[in-house]
Amino acid sequence: MVGSVAAATVINVPADQPTIQAGINAASNGDTVLVAPGTYTENIDFKGKAITVRSSGGAKVTIIDGGNLAPVATFASGETLQSVLMGFTIQNGTSTFNSGYDGGGIIVSGASPTIKNNVIQNNTACDGGGGIATGFASPLIQSNTIRNNSQSGCTGGIGGGGISVRGASSVQIIGNTIENNSWSSSDGGGIALFAAGSTFIENNVILGNSSGGNGGGISMLNDASGTLIVQNLIFGNNAFGGSGVYWSNPPAALINNTIADGPSSSGSTVQADDFATPITVANNVIVASKGATNALFCTSANISSPQTFYANDVFSTKGAAYGGMCADQTGMNGNISASAQFVGSSNFRLRGGSPAIDAGNNSVPNLPKTDLAGNPRIVNGNDGLIALVDMGSYEFIPVTLIPKTLNFGMQPVGSTTTKTVTLTNAQNKTLNISSKTVPTGYKVSGCGTTVVAFSSCSLTITFHPLMTGSFKGNVTVKDNAGNSPQTVSLSGSAH
Repeated sequence: MVGSVAAATVINVPADQPTIQAGINAASNGDTVLVAPGTYTENIDFKGKAITVRSSGGAKVTIIDGGNLAPVATFASGETLQSVLMGFTIQNGTSTFNSGYDGGGIIVSGASPTIKNNVIQNNTACDGGGGIATGFASPLIQSNTIRNNSQSGCTGGIGGGGISVRGASSVQIIGNTIENNSWSSSDGGGIALFAAGSTFIENNVILGNSSGGNGGGISMLNDASGTLIVQNLIFGNNAFGGSGVYWSNPPAALINNTIADGPSSSGSTVQADDFATPITVANNVIVASKGATNALFCTSANISSPQTFYANDVFSTKGAAYGGMCADQTGMNGNISASAQFVGSSNFRLRGGSPAIDAGNNSVPNLPKTDLAGNPRIVNGNDGLIALVDMGSYEFIPVTLIPKTLNFGMQPVGSTTTKTVTLTNAQNKTLNISSKTVPTGYKVSGCGTTVVAFSSCSLTITFHPLMTGSFKGNVTVKDNAGNSPQTVSLSGSAH
């Protein structure tokens, strides 16, 4: 007997099927529903199918509009990560009785789909999850922009203007921008976790969200004991308490985040109702400089285990860094309290000379290999004996060469072609360059032997081949910075 496997089918909308839902209905597991640019006014349901529904032109030109009738997309039939929604603008959805009044844009109930590369905007919900609501579910929510979603139709609820997570689950919220969402009468302007168990929140930018209760950026109520909050930038959010992060019961860990308050926030940047359960808080920068008084505020219990609260910069310009029942940890276990010296008011990278550079702990659990900008995570920023990780979500890079690659293409033998590279000294001290080298066929000039603090110069790379063939290699700059040498990849051919 000779077996056969049915080939996956691509169903084009509207060429093959008139609507996205019709495409889903016609699809079998493994198929792709490929949607052409346009606005589709409908409410779709994956119906348990392991299919990919994606746009051909991207979210800017492919819109699914829910018409304010129901959630725009529903996953409620045991979908897995092989059920993929990708590349759409999801808008004007609203929660209903059938969705448990959760999930304006997307409702995920008892399912684990992949939701990726979408813009989820202008949706409303009554109980929770204006943008996305998950209930006893474990989806992957990655690389989306979730904005301008809100509460409508009732008061209270579990919250979560951008995302709500309800019930024991393993939701992954990775690499999203969650901005300008609101929840007027409860907690969690950006993200609300309600008895959510083990949620993984990493590499998100959470900004400009607001809550009528606590947790402008992230709120956690009831069990969050397995939750990891790693390397997020959380800033400019507003709430009654904990403008950045609030918990009633602590998560497992808060690692390498940069958390700053918003202009209309009150109380504190991070508010902890409970520190009694073991929690690792390490390598964070927590700042109160706008609306909040304290950077960290404990309401009912002091930090129970100072040994797991280490290498943080907790700083306030308006009051005590630590408030309520939180004992001041400054000077203990690597904790400091000083201005982190950000590059700008909305640029939270560390400036050369920042006390947060090389001040973290390399042994912190769940430390990513790269920072929020994609740079290597442990870089010797102060030219010390040992490379130490920085506090916060960004790693300081002392010297950079941009761009990282130069391609000269095909050139005649004996010709001369030039391109430039910008060398930036981000340190608060003069950079001393010891050598600049290039492979055969190339020359390098410019920048001299010193570059003053906080300045840039141009290197001119000349491609001058004297024979036919392929010429590859690196520009290599050696200097006294901690990340020396710096390199740029070169390629070119001659005929």
